[in-house]
Amino acid sequence: MSSDLLEFHAPGPDIKFRVQLLAQDNPDVVAQVLNQLPLNSVLGHVVISGEAIWMPTKIVHLGKTNMVKRSPGAVYLYAPGQTICLTYGAITESALVNKFGQVLESDLPQLAKLGEHVWEQTVAEPRKNLVNTTVRRVA
Repeated sequence: MSSDLLEFHAPGPDIKFRVQLLAQDNPDVVAQVLNQLPLNSVLGHVVISGEAIWMPTKIVHLGKTNMVKRSPGAVYLYAPGQTICLTYGAITESALVNKFGQVLESDLPQLAKLGEHVWEQTVAEPRKNLVNTTVRRVA
């Protein structure tokens, strides 16, 4: 099972959480994400649509999708923006998302903690700070 798990780690605040890959539901996107690992990026926070964070990638996806409603812990690819997005709380946006992973239920508090940290560092404060993250396969 661990080969189907990713670990997201933000070293600054030292927050980690695990994501179960949904290879059966979205094999094309999962394969593209795995090809990018380890993925080093920065985190941003949505401003209008609710409690979600995002990270830019180099993924260009034109294949099959797994379009579902957003929910806490959803990990999805926003193909037009080449970003991986993670929903950690309430969302006002109703558009469906291309879900490829789900944060483990036991790790949802860590995702929420990171989301709040990213909000504080990138939106709320007058001086913006980068929040780095690394995504890798769980050994």
